[in-house]
Amino acid sequence: MTWGDIIRADRHGLGTEKIDGSAIKAALPGFVGTDFLAFRYNGMKAMVGYRQKNVFFVLWFDHDFTLYDH
Repeated sequence: MTWGDIIRADRHGLGTEKIDGSAIKAALPGFVGTDFLAFRYNGMKAMVGYRQKNVFFVLWFDHDFTLYDH
């Protein structure tokens, strides 16, 4: 999928959703901004990270839904 396809897709399907850094309950790395993206994996579980150009960097796997309020 292209980034355009991902952005247009349903956020609880193959798409993504934006997560504000203030919603993250873990310590934020100092080398990234405050806007994060969540992608779904293994059902509704989220992997959260940031996009830099065409690369997505995964920072957290939120397998137990505790990283942010879903």
